Amino acid sequence: MGRISILVGLACLVAACGGGSLSLQEYGTQAEELVVVVAVRIDSLDAELDSYAQTDEGAQTYWMRRLDARVEFLEGLESLDPPDDAVELHGIVIDLFRRLNAAEEALAARVATMETGIAPEQWWDTPEGRAANAVDEEVSSICYVAQAEFDKTEERDAFADTPWIPSEMKEVVRVAFGCAE
Repeated sequence: MGRISILVGLACLVAACGGGSLSLQEYGTQAEELVVVVAVRIDSLDAELDSYAQTDEGAQTYWMRRLDARVEFLEGLESLDPPDDAVELHGIVIDLFRRLNAAEEALAARVATMETGIAPEQWWDTPEGRAANAVDEEVSSICYVAQAEFDKTEERDAFADTPWIPSEMKEVVRVAFGCAE
């Protein structure tokens, strides 16, 4: 779930930011890098989830590290200066990740009140877990939207050698957000 959310968020940022000094390609590349970093961090945590979940301290450590990764990702996204044609989508993605972070913070608080040794699957089978999953599904959906926006730029390749077309209208952006199948 964490990797998907991160990838989706990155895709959204790359496809929808605006007003900044970065080119669309620079923006996409920086967003993609943020997604990769957060995905690796969360995947690493999830790979060891069973060992974390065996103690209260382990569960707290898991959630602290997961939330730290999410916060750093969001801060990185917020610091990007997107090109004009990506401003609207960037705003949507930022809002979505703020909501995801808030939902996962609520879930982490709920987990802190649960008995020791509760299986991680049970964490997600709570009102807070279902709320976090719902926002994560929205993030997954936006990933496809953002990826499609970047993929559309490949059609511009046909105009690469046309001197009178402005460079931003010829820019081809190749990113891979790794949206969930």
